[in-house]
This record gives sequence, structure tokens and C-alpha cells, in this order.
Amino acid sequence: MFPPYQQDFLAQLDFTLPPAYLAYLFASESTYQFGRAYLIEADELLQFNADHDAAEFYPGYFLIGAHEGEAFAMEKATGRFVETPLIGHDEETPIILGLTWPEFLEYLQAEYS
Repeated sequence: MFPPYQQDFLAQLDFTLPPAYLAYLFASESTYQFGRAYLIEADELLQFNADHDAAEFYPGYFLIGAHEGEAFAMEKATGRFVETPLIGHDEETPIILGLTWPEFLEYLQAEYS
């Protein structure tokens, strides 16, 4: 069972987060900065998506971070982690960076740390 603040966060999502990402998101020792790239912390994720009008401009995706004009996002239907432009996203722009959270995290560490 999740603590109340985590339950409140999860209740606002219209999809299920991958368990490995969820564990990382709520772990106190998690790193969110990877050189020039960064991930958004749990308490800021919903606002980050609202600020970028994710429902309108990134349908089917949940934004989780960014670097240099590119967004990191999770494809809601598949749980794949992608990179896509913060401006100019369309169906053709996402690049898959990881099929799973561990693959994506490994990519971030290798590419940006």
C-alpha cells in the first residue's frame, strides 16, 4: 500500500506507471540531474505536464524530464521512454531511448553523466 501522498499522485494519472520507475520516483536517494539532462521529481510532475499542455501537445505521452529543448516522456500505452521536441512534437518525432525504466536510466547515465 502506498502512503497517502503517493496515492493522491497516482489517482490523478490516467495510466499506470511502470513499477521500476515508480519505485525510483519515490525513493529518497534517487538522482534527478544527469549532466545537462534532468528528470522531474514526483511532486512536480503533474505541474510540469500542465505547464507544457501535455494533454494537448503530447497526446498519449507523460513528460518526465528534459534537456536542451528536448523532452523525455513515457508513452502511456506501452511504458516506453522516449525523447521528443519540447516544441514541434508529432507522431513522427519520438525517439525510443528505453523499452524499460532500467534501459532508459542506463541511457541517461551513459549519455549525460
